[in-house]
Amino acid sequence: MRFLFENHNFATERCGQFVDVTDDLRGLVDRSDVRNGMAVVYSPHTTCAIVINEQEKGFIGDFNQLIDSLVPLDGLYQHDDLEARTENLEDDPHDVPNGHAHCRQALIGSTSQTIPIVDGDLMLGRWQRVFFLELDRARDRRVLIHVMGE
Repeated sequence: MRFLFENHNFATERCGQFVDVTDDLRGLVDRSDVRNGMAVVYSPHTTCAIVINEQEKGFIGDFNQLIDSLVPLDGLYQHDDLEARTENLEDDPHDVPNGHAHCRQALIGSTSQTIPIVDGDLMLGRWQRVFFLELDRARDRRVLIHVMGE
């Protein structure tokens, strides 16, 4: 069994940004020499998601419009009420409200995606791309990619 793991660091620019990590993922699969197995793409952030979809402006615009209607940026969120909130406050000044981002991530519910590898190729559909989705604001981020198999 072969394993190859990488941590990819980058900075996002805005809420709703789709960062295409497909080429990084394919490169890691190539370097791994895994012929049959799987690749796991994981976000260790509670205000981001990993999604598979098309790299198409219309979809991205539609998705952001939908998520804005379901979980508005300017909504009232108990998470942002620091007078009442007592949990998970260490090592972060919480100077920027982000209750919307936590709710969006829970609604989308995809901190990771697993893609099969067959004969050395990712089994993505013709138009499918793997995205890191920023649900908060411009931030330093990372995505973890783990390839394993024979």
